[in-house]
Amino acid sequence: MAREVHIGGRSFLLLAWEDIMEQVEELAGKIERSYSPDTIVGILRGGLFVANLLSDILGIDEVYPLGLRSYRGVEDRGEVHIYHWPKLPPLDNHSILLVDDVSDEGKTLWTALNKILAPLSPGDVKTAVLHIKPWTSFKPDYYVVTTSSWILYPWSRYESWRILSREQAGILSDEAEAERLVTLLGISRERARRLQRESE
Repeated sequence: MAREVHIGGRSFLLLAWEDIMEQVEELAGKIERSYSPDTIVGILRGGLFVANLLSDILGIDEVYPLGLRSYRGVEDRGEVHIYHWPKLPPLDNHSILLVDDVSDEGKTLWTALNKILAPLSPGDVKTAVLHIKPWTSFKPDYYVVTTSSWILYPWSRYESWRILSREQAGILSDEAEAERLVTLLGISRERARRLQRESE
C-alpha cells in the first residue's frame, strides 16, 4: 500500500509493486477513454517499467526505449542528457504514447517530445506518467497522482539510497532514521553501508 513517510524532516512516498500495478491500471483507463496509441516510447529507466506494463494492458506490441536523464540529486535535476536515441520506424500516421514515471520539473518529457519525437513528424503524440510534481513545467496528457514528496519507486531503491547517502547527511547521521529508511527501502544493511561509503 502506497504510504507517505517522514524521515529527518523530509517527506517520502513509498511505493510497492502492487501500488505501481494499481496506478498503471488507472493510468491505462484514463488513456483508453480518449486515445488509441499504436506505439509506445518509454523513457529509461523508470518510464520503461511503466511503458511495458501499459503495453501489456493496452495490447500494444511496439515499445521503444529512449534514454534521457536529468536527476543528479534530491534537489538537483540538472540539464537533460540524451544517452540512447531510439531506433524508430517512420512515424507518419502513428499515434505515439510517450511514457515516463514522473514529471518533476518537466524537462525530460519536454526534451523527448520536442527534440526527439516532433522532428520525426508522428501522426499524434500524447504523454503519460504515474506522478507529477506540483511545480512541473510540463503537465502530461495523462497522470495519476500529484505529490511533492520524494518518490521511492520499487525499481530505484538503490539509486534513492545512493542519492540520499550523498546529499542528505543530516537524515543519515541519525542512526535510527537511517535504519528506518534502509528497512523501508528493503535494502540489506551490509549493502546500504557499502553504498553509503562509496557515496562519501
